[in-house]
Amino acid sequence: MTVKLSDLVSAFRATVEKLLAVCAEQNVRMVPTFTLRTPAEQAVFWRQSRSIFEINKAIDMLRSEGANYLADILEGVGPHNGPHVTNALPGNSWHQWAEAIDCMWEVDGKFIDSDTKKVDGVNGYRFYAETAKGMGLDSGFFWTSFKDSGHVQMRGDANPKASGYSWRQIDQAMRLRFGSPATSHAQSLSADVAMATSEPVKLSYAAPEGWRVYETTDKPAAVFRSPLAIDADGAPNAYHQDSSRALDYLANAGRPGNWWALEVDGNGEPVVQGASDPAPGYYVSKTSLENPGFDRADPRRYIDAATIPYVVLPGNRYRQFTQVSNIRLGDLAAAYNIKTGKMSFAIFADTGPRTKLGEGSIALAENLGLVGNPKAGGTEARSIIFAVFPGSGAGRGLSSSEIAARIQPHFDVWGGLARLKSYQDI
Repeated sequence: MTVKLSDLVSAFRATVEKLLAVCAEQNVRMVPTFTLRTPAEQAVFWRQSRSIFEINKAIDMLRSEGANYLADILEGVGPHNGPHVTNALPGNSWHQWAEAIDCMWEVDGKFIDSDTKKVDGVNGYRFYAETAKGMGLDSGFFWTSFKDSGHVQMRGDANPKASGYSWRQIDQAMRLRFGSPATSHAQSLSADVAMATSEPVKLSYAAPEGWRVYETTDKPAAVFRSPLAIDADGAPNAYHQDSSRALDYLANAGRPGNWWALEVDGNGEPVVQGASDPAPGYYVSKTSLENPGFDRADPRRYIDAATIPYVVLPGNRYRQFTQVSNIRLGDLAAAYNIKTGKMSFAIFADTGPRTKLGEGSIALAENLGLVGNPKAGGTEARSIIFAVFPGSGAGRGLSSSEIAARIQPHFDVWGGLARLKSYQDI
């Protein structure tokens, strides 16, 4: 998928450019997140919230309607899990016809995901939708069956089927535009990004939640701009039965039967540190990255959020952030705070919710000039630029000095701070 306005059909692109300009004149910044979307990408979004029964039923329907190309794509993208984000099967979204755009409302560097909240008396999505409607476009803001406030499309018909196309006709149009099912899938992994830089960079991952990750292709790195929530995991005093005594609330470590941030015993109960441990009486908090050579109940096995600057990446999605080589736990990163001008090196040491981008350790936040309190620190503004370098780590924990010594050559060859700062508009 792309965010390039140039990928839209010319008549629609001209109107969209005017729409975004009018919004900007009224201090409503609408940031494009999706324009052209391949059938394979649409298939992933459709499949991720459906049961195998629903998926197979849809595949059979497409084949019975003579849409074998689309059926092959829907079957070929394989299993995916995620939130419900679309009712449109591949080919039946105007995104595949380059006649639709999705935008997010950005205020002070952070995305606002509310169609009722107002800033200076204005809700950005409503203004965007009403302006689009006045220009003859259709806005998902006004839909009643599946409201999609950031979506605008050229036609008033909900989708190609509703406009009169048969599945066979849609199938032929998609085959003509996107080529073989394998080509359609490959296009979904290699969309170019339109941004104000001459650097070799492409959009590598666009999440349904609106956040995006880019890949530099000359010297591999995953680059993104995000807020920063604070992670206490791995710190000896991260969690306690009495949350008022701990760095973070116990609810952020899980719940009985599913303690994702705590080491548990054979009965599934959280392990409590003993008298010889760093924080007696506190739970043993774990991270995804581990230090070999220590028992699982030993706090030293995990990466201490209070002393080690580390970055948290979302679930298994981080595996899709780069295609040249894969990011792995223990790989190294650089982070820059646009607002404070401070930079820090970091290690990828923990994974978080797959829907969330922008989290780091207490030490990382403090290095970037932020309050490192997991209960009240960090920043909600998209003011932190990250670059994560695949293949740069040792596969284990490192000290702060080891992180800096190991990453500095990668960072310098990649382009250093000057290049990192150049991505302030992604």
